[in-house]
Amino acid sequence: MTAKQGCPSVPPEQGSEDDVEFTITSVQASVASAAIECWNCRANIDVICIYCESGNVSGEPLTQFTVSHIWGIDSALARQLERWPLFRQVQSVDEEGGCFANHCPHCGSVQEDLYLHSEPGDPFFDIPHAAPGTIKWTALAGQVRLSGDESFAV
Repeated sequence: MTAKQGCPSVPPEQGSEDDVEFTITSVQASVASAAIECWNCRANIDVICIYCESGNVSGEPLTQFTVSHIWGIDSALARQLERWPLFRQVQSVDEEGGCFANHCPHCGSVQEDLYLHSEPGDPFFDIPHAAPGTIKWTALAGQVRLSGDESFAV
């Protein structure tokens, strides 16, 4: 996978963080963690996503949504995500930054968001209705600002 295949909205090279327009903001965000099997080596691994109990997406208020295909995060969120070093930006063949993605600690394979968020049974498809104990929560401090695709169960 090149980064752009799984991340259709990768922006052109950005200057400083002040030049970036983040499309998603939330003061009620958490890291949601779930256990899955690596698609490549079949090892049991933990993957994460950003879950917002409430927030704004392109100026519109939303509740209970996840963010996938993340291509931009502010420095405050980047510092908080250092706790999960296997959730990092994927580099494409031409060395441009791509989306952030989970990586297997055993084989290094990218665990694509498409298979974590899109279908019933995926760990982050419908977090508000997930079986008890399947999601571990870590609250994020302050306001988070990022850019990616929001999704929520209807």
